[in-house]
Amino acid sequence: MADVPRFTDAKDGTIQDTRTGLTWCREDSWQSEAKWVTWDEAIEHARRQCDLKLGGYNDWRLPTREEALTLLVPEASNKDKYGSDIQLPSVFPEGSLPTTWTQEGITGNDSYILDFRNGEVRSLFKSKTGRMAVRPVRGKWIPDSKNSDLP
Repeated sequence: MADVPRFTDAKDGTIQDTRTGLTWCREDSWQSEAKWVTWDEAIEHARRQCDLKLGGYNDWRLPTREEALTLLVPEASNKDKYGSDIQLPSVFPEGSLPTTWTQEGITGNDSYILDFRNGEVRSLFKSKTGRMAVRPVRGKWIPDSKNSDLP
């Protein structure tokens, strides 16, 4: 019996993760809008995906840190906008920014970003636009024994 790929392109602008049950936007905000975003603009980007009913859904949002980390695949072969290697599965198109915002904040002014180049999660001032993007997600990931090896 053939293994089912973990990530599948639904051909509607979304990528399905068969291990977590989450659905991701195929393109990050840089790829779809060609601009860097602050945390507030990242939320607006997710809302626009809802308005567009991307993939037929209207419940797009920023991922949690844990959800974003499930996209980190060390053996993945993908390239960011700058041609650098990133640990993002190749089912996602090349050319994304290497970082993505998450929904949690440390304080009212800071939030977390995930860096796909090195897997680092770090805090950043929410109003900083320094080459950040977001990849909205939908669904609810409930860790279980099938995916307990995921971050």
